[in-house]
Amino acid sequence: MEGKIVANNAGIYTIYSSGVNYNVFPKGSLKFKNKHLNVGDDVIFDDETLVIIDVKDKKNELIRPRCSNVDQLIIVMSVVEPNLSEELIYKFLTYANMNAVPSVIVLTKIDMLTGLTKVNELKSDLEKLGIKVFLTSNKDENSISEIKKVLDNKVNIIMGQTGVGKSSLINEIDPSYSRHIGEYSTALGRGKHKTKEVILLPYLNGFIGDTPGFSSLELDIFKEDIAHYFPGYNDLYLNCYFSDCLHQNEKECAVKKEIETGKLSKSAYQIYLKLLNELPYRKERYSK
Repeated sequence: MEGKIVANNAGIYTIYSSGVNYNVFPKGSLKFKNKHLNVGDDVIFDDETLVIIDVKDKKNELIRPRCSNVDQLIIVMSVVEPNLSEELIYKFLTYANMNAVPSVIVLTKIDMLTGLTKVNELKSDLEKLGIKVFLTSNKDENSISEIKKVLDNKVNIIMGQTGVGKSSLINEIDPSYSRHIGEYSTALGRGKHKTKEVILLPYLNGFIGDTPGFSSLELDIFKEDIAHYFPGYNDLYLNCYFSDCLHQNEKECAVKKEIETGKLSKSAYQIYLKLLNELPYRKERYSK
């Protein structure tokens, strides 16, 4: 039979196939064939012996959160508790571009803000790049119904910091999931983990993936890479005069031209420069 791995509990894999969950073990020979298993993998298994026989080729594979065959990332960020981090949003989007996975943004806890000027500016900047942005608050049925429209027939992975409302969002989409909800600690300045594992939940001919939260995301790339994958720049860098343009002081830089005309965000460019300065050149790693 064929199915999809939807959970992994200490080496016992849950496979979803034709509306039924099976708890199975991998065949020993898979390890020797170097076929490691992730949540999201499509596999062939024996429903009598409950053994995974083979794993199909992966369309893609994310390292954090560890999962495969992702169609869409749902990047969830809160505007307060924890506070909105534009830098982290652009890091997430860069990470999505690195893995060629489309993404949308969900900003939660909007009702806890007194003003939306900053949020609306960010929303406008991202939508200019073709990225959908949803603003949500507690029990906001209108925004939830809009989010549901982008989930159909996809493997959707929800990712974001601990405490931003990932599990709450999933419960709003479908209350039958009853995902455990974490709390935000004011003293610690971060959320408390509730989701400990990646788990796929069947939804609208596809899946919603709940994932453990984290406080930061390190991009294991080089300056040359972020110049290609930063949101908005990934569609422009080929138009730069220099093939290795870092979009700083180089002449005839397509990215800088778009920033000067207002088509690309100046504040996002400052984030790009900050991230760029934190990364090494590729040649530095290989010269050591």
